[in-house]
Amino acid sequence: MGDIVRQGAVAFVAEVLARGGRAEPIPGQRDVRVRGADGSERVVRVCSTASDPWLARRRDGIPAADGGGVSHWVFVDLAPEVPAFYVVDADDIEGGIEEEVALWLADRPGRTPTGSHPIQRSNVVHGQDNWDLLGLDVVKDPRHDTTPVPAAAVRVERPAAPAVTDPETDDERLAVVADIGGYRVQGRLDQASGTLEITRGPMEGRRFPDAAAAAQALATFFDDPETVPDADTFWRSEILR
Repeated sequence: MGDIVRQGAVAFVAEVLARGGRAEPIPGQRDVRVRGADGSERVVRVCSTASDPWLARRRDGIPAADGGGVSHWVFVDLAPEVPAFYVVDADDIEGGIEEEVALWLADRPGRTPTGSHPIQRSNVVHGQDNWDLLGLDVVKDPRHDTTPVPAAAVRVERPAAPAVTDPETDDERLAVVADIGGYRVQGRLDQASGTLEITRGPMEGRRFPDAAAAAQALATFFDDPETVPDADTFWRSEILR
């Protein structure tokens, strides 16, 4: 699986350049410093996906949780052949997260606002190609629009499985899936023993004594304490096609 987070940032930076601006990813953050074609400067949070939904963090809805001065979010959809971009005011996104997380916390007292928070397409579709919000040209400059991020560079396809075998065909373990750090992780849960094997995504092939241990290992793998998953809701069952 390709690095969705990195691919989204690369695609966004290339798009900014093609629209007369400049962009500089901020090391260690999800944010990019953007200088518009009109000379204005903003800090933009980039959130990427190759399949719905986008994943923010629950802590993104806590006022003053980060002091980065983020003014806008850009949601990058890498699924189409040409990436799609949705530019939305940060207050709209963070306010919505705050409201939904407040309901989530009230539903089970004692929870802490950690882990991922889904952002549905319906919440961002109104921002498609709103480049003027970032001081960028609505129409690309053809001198720059030379496909700086070809589809092959944006998506890294998994090697095809050998045709001679399909190990999952007769696998009676429960198929489960989880989203973390811009990745979709698939696994197989043995309901008799409780063991869980990650079958696709980061840490593929690793086996854990139970689902909670697998969730914690993934959180450690991404080295981000703010996204420690809630073991009760981290994994969900999936019907494999």
